[in-house]
Amino acid sequence: MVMKFPAGHKTRLSGFSIDGVLDETLREGSERCMFSVSTEEKLPLIRSILKTGVKDIIFGSGPDDPADMATILERLEAEDALDGQKFSFILLLNCFQPLMQQFAEFPASLRKHVTISFGMITHDTQNRLFERTVDQFRALGFNSFRVSLLNNFSSEIDEKTYAGITAQIDRSRNVGIETIRINDSLGTIYPEAMAVLAANLRHDYPVSDFCLHAHNDLGFGLQNTLVSLYNGFNMVEGGFAEFGNRSGLPAIELLDKIFAEKDILVKSGALNTKAIMETSRLAERTFLALPDLFRPVSGLITDCENMGVTNIPDYLGASSASRYFLNRIGLHEPTLTKILNDLGVHDEKELAARALEFADFLGNKMHETTVRKTFEYRSLCRMIESFYNDDVLFTDRVYTLARDYLNTGLSRSQAA
Repeated sequence: MVMKFPAGHKTRLSGFSIDGVLDETLREGSERCMFSVSTEEKLPLIRSILKTGVKDIIFGSGPDDPADMATILERLEAEDALDGQKFSFILLLNCFQPLMQQFAEFPASLRKHVTISFGMITHDTQNRLFERTVDQFRALGFNSFRVSLLNNFSSEIDEKTYAGITAQIDRSRNVGIETIRINDSLGTIYPEAMAVLAANLRHDYPVSDFCLHAHNDLGFGLQNTLVSLYNGFNMVEGGFAEFGNRSGLPAIELLDKIFAEKDILVKSGALNTKAIMETSRLAERTFLALPDLFRPVSGLITDCENMGVTNIPDYLGASSASRYFLNRIGLHEPTLTKILNDLGVHDEKELAARALEFADFLGNKMHETTVRKTFEYRSLCRMIESFYNDDVLFTDRVYTLARDYLNTGLSRSQAA
């Protein structure tokens, strides 16, 4: 049976508070980047994130990330940059054992800054692997934990799906973990179903902390995130510049703008809009991504408007451009006469004649530029396609390298 809203549920749409913001840029940026960016190269981005007001940074889940995280935290501590900060590690229970030595060697004084987020908690349930692993980390001196519940959603939330989620939540609470991250790992959850899920979880677990890890595969990432907050979730997760696996996560710079407009306060501390914008652009450079031209809020040219068609936003008093440009679409006579009038041409007849001549001049200039830019664009596209194909270790290439290694490197080492 399809779930419905709990009795008496009320949606909150503005004027409320949430506890904090989780940032996935580092982990998911690293996972989806087609090249292996070193931790050292990520350090400027980490420092930039710390300036934004985000207090919970999901660092990684890779085989060297625990040791790398320790190194980063030591450097940040030396810079007095760790006050109130948490760094999270996603620990997948189907592959975590080789990492335990790194956690055992983690500097004791820095463990208070680390949150272990357990994923795949149903793995090896018969041997209580999840519970035993939590005990291991507590014995090592770690005391901040989350669970990340993986899901394969269909279009609606039925009672069977909900029971599977609550069983994992109950299991987590039994070991003292109250922070729950709902991950829309596969499938699709529509905003109306997300609203029902969030409302029921908040109703059934009034003291637990919830956030949604919302992929944007069908364009629902931001919608589902907002719906989860409107219906009771008290934490939000996103990525700078929409960084996230597959089609990305909700952009933190966009959430920041929405929060300001809807009077949604972040209890962990105010966000720094200027630092957020700078961090979004830096995230692209760090992970070798092309600048997004039209991404909401932080796109490379979203602050530009055509000076010849700004009559609409200007007329409505809503123009937000900081830069104006002109192309053939904008060659309206009033636009050109205004420019010439601003430059001292005031006679109406002269102004009209000059405007027509100026329009022809600009039109020819624009045509020449566009012809040149078209050739440059085609060349640039070939370079981009080559950049994201050549030398990338796709599956067949990895197997080829493995065969070469077995036939050469491994045989030589055995002979030695």
